Amino acid sequence: MKRLCFLSPDLEHTRQVVEDLKDEGITDKHIYVLARHGVELEDLPDEGSEMNDFIPAYERGLAVGGAGGLLAGLVALAFPPVGIVVGGGAVLLITLFGAGLGAFMSALAGASFPSSRLSEFRDAIEAGKILVMADVPRDQVERYEALVRRTNPEVEVIGIEPPVHVVRED
Repeated sequence: MKRLCFLSPDLEHTRQVVEDLKDEGITDKHIYVLARHGVELEDLPDEGSEMNDFIPAYERGLAVGGAGGLLAGLVALAFPPVGIVVGGGAVLLITLFGAGLGAFMSALAGASFPSSRLSEFRDAIEAGKILVMADVPRDQVERYEALVRRTNPEVEVIGIEPPVHVVRED
């Protein structure tokens, strides 16, 4: 899958493109629409996990926490604390604890920040344009780009790799 992102000039164009994407087999869980505060998107798919940095922060926290936990476990193995003998199982548990704690804390922090992946679109969204993102099959990208431009030939389609691997449950 490849994520296509484009800025739609208005709500009417957005509705038409989303309808065209659905007619071509792209489901709601693979279409995301993001507009400035106050724009009513009643029947359009929402922004899903794209609204904040929860997923990227979770992934970073998992990696950093796991590395820190592994380092702490190896230090405890090499320099045992007073009266406590640490084995390989304890190193594994400390690593897992560090990864879990790092992921949890980072994800909480990331959920409170706007998505850094969408920062390049922020000014256009505030100016009234609507960001539409769709995950389409990699081998049919040109077909879907043409579909988006059919309603408005001046729309610029920008691909973002890789798409977020979160699937919304409807």
